[in-house]
Amino acid sequence: MSAYGIHHVSAITKDIIENHDFFTQFLGHRLVKKTVNQDSPDMYHLFYSDYKGTPGTDVTFFEIGLAPKYTPGTNSISRTILRVPSVEAIEYFRERMEEQGVYHEGITDYFGETMMKFSDEEGQRFALLADPGYHDSEPYAGGGNIPEEYAITGIFGVELTVQYLKPMVQFLQMLGGEYDGDIDDAEQARVRFGQDSVFVVESRTTNVEKQGYGSVHHFSLRVKDETALTEILEQATAEKWRNSGIVDRHYFKALYISAVGNITVEISTDSPGFTIDEPLETLGEHLSLPPFLEENRDFIEMRLHPLN
Repeated sequence: MSAYGIHHVSAITKDIIENHDFFTQFLGHRLVKKTVNQDSPDMYHLFYSDYKGTPGTDVTFFEIGLAPKYTPGTNSISRTILRVPSVEAIEYFRERMEEQGVYHEGITDYFGETMMKFSDEEGQRFALLADPGYHDSEPYAGGGNIPEEYAITGIFGVELTVQYLKPMVQFLQMLGGEYDGDIDDAEQARVRFGQDSVFVVESRTTNVEKQGYGSVHHFSLRVKDETALTEILEQATAEKWRNSGIVDRHYFKALYISAVGNITVEISTDSPGFTIDEPLETLGEHLSLPPFLEENRDFIEMRLHPLN
């Protein structure tokens, strides 16, 4: 039983048009799945990733038009960290951000890695991190005319801000995360899942983050198949973590766990993937619906505004 990497990160936007343009035109991701929130099909759920929709590369967004702006605080998924192949790639995007007025904090050191924090117009918190050793995706920069050698390659990790570090690290270890530091006195930790990382930062404030547009709803760790997912379900249930049970999301099977600080951690299978209902060449070009929503397609399409 072990998760071995990041599967995806899901966040909230109130303006899906602006969000779509930022990801496809500015960051250069491919829209690989245009679908809806399966629990509330009146809202878009968009998946941006590499060319193939490789697990571990997709950042997804729910459109909630009436959502308030998030209030930052502890017990939150406080940053999504994206991979680029080099420090030169970070420099390229830094210049691109300055030209187009995108907020960034300059290139810094983060847990021994070279990184640059930035945010979009809604205040969604991101970072670019140089990882030249990663070669498990097929980068896509077609939408934004980004040179191939600078294209974003996937998700390196997420940063969690929590009131108490130790129980969060122990929870992540239960899922297969590796951490060999001082769990009792540390105020920050890096928990590794294969090539990916979950960074945990302790902030013992009483100001707990309130979700809204600009915040991350949940992040997902990846497992090979439903057998591994079932093993994690059994372990989480035995240790009395509140969870959803296994949910069929059509593109993958998922388990949602309410973790330390009420942070939602999802575990997702790698398969069947986004090509289950669309060919690779035309991913994201048409509205995809899981079978149980297909009979309501006309009504759902009527309520969604067209993307650019």
